[in-house]
Amino acid sequence: MKYTMLLRILFLLLARKKLSAKYIADRYEISIRTVYRYIDELSLAGIPIYNERGRNGGYSIADNYKLPASFLTEEESETVISTLSGLNSELNSEVLSSVIDKLSSIAKVGEDSVAISFGNLVIDGTAWGSNDNYGQTLKTVQKSIEENQLLSISYVDRDGDVSERVIEPHVLALKQGLWYAYSYCRLRNTFRLFKIGRIQKLKVLSETFVRRETADMKEVFSKWYDAPEQDIDLLVSPSAKADVEEWLGVDKLSISPSGKIHATAKLPIDDFITAKILSFGNKVTVISPKRLKDAVITTAKAVENLYK
Repeated sequence: MKYTMLLRILFLLLARKKLSAKYIADRYEISIRTVYRYIDELSLAGIPIYNERGRNGGYSIADNYKLPASFLTEEESETVISTLSGLNSELNSEVLSSVIDKLSSIAKVGEDSVAISFGNLVIDGTAWGSNDNYGQTLKTVQKSIEENQLLSISYVDRDGDVSERVIEPHVLALKQGLWYAYSYCRLRNTFRLFKIGRIQKLKVLSETFVRRETADMKEVFSKWYDAPEQDIDLLVSPSAKADVEEWLGVDKLSISPSGKIHATAKLPIDDFITAKILSFGNKVTVISPKRLKDAVITTAKAVENLYK
């Protein structure tokens, strides 16, 4: 815990110009006295931390200080570079390319080490059988984000209705294998998540925009569903275990003393979750809540009636 906190404070100071002890204490929920102790330990370790007193004072690190190239191990460097390369293979971002080049130049690769290889991670948010339009749309949105350019889009919602929007794209987000453009919508005068796969047409406008303050993306996705999250308990057959792990995460599955596999998680009870559970056929059973169980039964009966 101690060394983890030391690293967190170090990276925070490297990323910011000047920080007060109170800011650091509040951010990591520790006492100001503990902050003083950690700052002293970082200073003793050779980190040039300066303390400016006064109303606008705080702690800062010398501008010319850089982490040594050996700070990351070879394996860590390869992982970071490979991850960024996987993302860049889809986004083709000049900024990401620059970061990759810089990390590659300082990566520690000795005579006995293996050369860093790119492309060990492939990230593909496209659907099976999709054409190049998806990738081109993704790259266009990414470039517009970098250059603060407005986009005019034709967007198809879940009901099939098409609307014309002018958006200010701020962030590209990857969630459960799907790409979203977190953008300010001038039609609704608020930030919205636009699924890349639902952008039918787009055009880059000559007008630029001034970036607005954005919310934390974790908070944005937590409000993505209209339905409140509820605790669910699923009984999973061994043949569906791997698929449910990929859906909910391996930490959400457990084996009861009787040997049965259970999956527990907090999820919004809506049509999407109902359809997802039904996609497992008879391999996943809802134990609770009753509301979700009833929704699955009702939908299953409706499907059965289609074939009578």
